[in-house]
Amino acid sequence: MGGIGADERLVTPRSESRFQLLRSSLEPGASGGDALYTVNSAVESVHVVSGVLEVTLHDRRVSLEPDDTLTFPGQTPHTWRAGDTGAEVVWVLVPAAWSGSA
Repeated sequence: MGGIGADERLVTPRSESRFQLLRSSLEPGASGGDALYTVNSAVESVHVVSGVLEVTLHDRRVSLEPDDTLTFPGQTPHTWRAGDTGAEVVWVLVPAAWSGSA
C-alpha cells in the first residue's frame, strides 16, 4: 500500500480477492503522505495493535490507540501518521484493492 517509514506484510494470499489483510510496522512519524488518497475498495478498516495512529479523513481527524479500530468507505479521501513511538497496525480492505470490484 505504500507510505513513508512503513514495512507492510501481506497476510492474505494474493489470490484472495474478497478481502486483503495487511500487517504494518510503522516507524516513529511514518505516514501515508501529506496528500489525501483513496483505495480501490468498498470498505477499509484499520486496527491498532500497539502505538498511536492518527487517521485524517476528508472531514475529520481520528486518533487511534491500542485496540482501537476505525472503519470507513475505502474511497473516502484519507491519510495517516504514526505517533512518536511508531505503531503496529492491521489494515483490512474489502474487497482486495487489486480485485477491481469496488
